Amino acid sequence: MSEPAITVRAEDQPSWSDVVRHAEHGDTVSVVAHGERVADVVPSGELDRLRETIEVLSNSELVQDLREGLADARAGHVFTADQIAEDLAARRDAGE
Repeated sequence: MSEPAITVRAEDQPSWSDVVRHAEHGDTVSVVAHGERVADVVPSGELDRLRETIEVLSNSELVQDLREGLADARAGHVFTADQIAEDLAARRDAGE
């Protein structure tokens, strides 16, 4: 997540509609109260991405699979789209 594009001070009683408008345009709004950052208003798409990232990183088996896949790709162990399509067709024909 990027740094907040906008900062509002709670003491200034910012307009909620202005904060929402910024979020609608993809901006993260940092809320500061008594000199301390207390909250961030983030666009819902950003929140969805963060939740997905947490879900993936919480699954150690999936993270290991991703690491192995990246290592294979770096080592040149890759397949073309045609090879994958052929394999999937063969599996489908075999009833897998």
